[in-house]
Amino acid sequence: MKNKIFKMITIACLLVCLSFTTVFSFYDVDPENESGKAIMKMYQHEYIKGDGDGFFRPDDSLTRAEFVTVINKMYDYTVEAENVFSDVSAKDWFFKDVLRGVQAGYIKGMGDGTFKPQNKVTREEVCVMLDRILGSERLPFVVEIKDAVSAWAKESVEKLISNRLFVLEDGGKFRATQPITRSEVCVALEKCIIDKDALMDFEPIDIESIAREVLVKKLKQMVTIMQEKVLPNCTLEITTDVANRLISSMQNYIDDPNYDYVTDAKETYAIYRTLGGKRADQLRLPILDNVPTEDIAILLEFFYTPEIDNRK
Repeated sequence: MKNKIFKMITIACLLVCLSFTTVFSFYDVDPENESGKAIMKMYQHEYIKGDGDGFFRPDDSLTRAEFVTVINKMYDYTVEAENVFSDVSAKDWFFKDVLRGVQAGYIKGMGDGTFKPQNKVTREEVCVMLDRILGSERLPFVVEIKDAVSAWAKESVEKLISNRLFVLEDGGKFRATQPITRSEVCVALEKCIIDKDALMDFEPIDIESIAREVLVKKLKQMVTIMQEKVLPNCTLEITTDVANRLISSMQNYIDDPNYDYVTDAKETYAIYRTLGGKRADQLRLPILDNVPTEDIAILLEFFYTPEIDNRK
């Protein structure tokens, strides 16, 4: 009887622990709204933390140094450059992260030899750094920002809005020069998260090793699948754009074996990375459901460009 009671208590304790783990949230975060879901996803991927006391402080701002540490975690930037900033030294907690940002190419500094690590990072600064990382193209989308944006940041801000990483507020306001909040950072960056299984991690293939007639036949089949099965599933301009780019790239290679599909692949994948998991499903799921497994690696040759990830 004692053993039975002990087992029941043990099971109950395990269930309580599992339940707590599943429903964990910060005291000041609603996990059911858009920002709350983004915060929790960023937290679950260990890209961002709370304050250690159960609070996330969603309305607090981040310093430029803090933002850099988040970005480096997301993109696995680990290679360090030489220090080029007069206000960054080896004793600073953010020293290595700043140098990693420089090496990755998304940090340029303030133009006077400083980085200003303790300054609050602004919304337009975030746009510029993300634009350098993602290499986004400006998509067909009317962007009319009604409030001030610095000239050096305007192009990047418009690109990221057109890619829906940010949205304009009522009256066309963007608040470009204001510090970005921790919540706003999560909402934007969550859209850039593509889980590792979402990258369709198939073994790479050398399409030059496939007989031309066999390859053309397979590519024609995939173009048809993309047109008939994938495109109808794309309800967003950005997913439609990626699908059409894939179709165009494969068709161009069918017509011309010397076509530079690699350049197309880099541009297409750079846009795909901005989708995030849910929007990427519009492309990924119908591809996995309809393209023969043995042909997916060929499709990825016209799309997935791992070196863009810079995961070293």
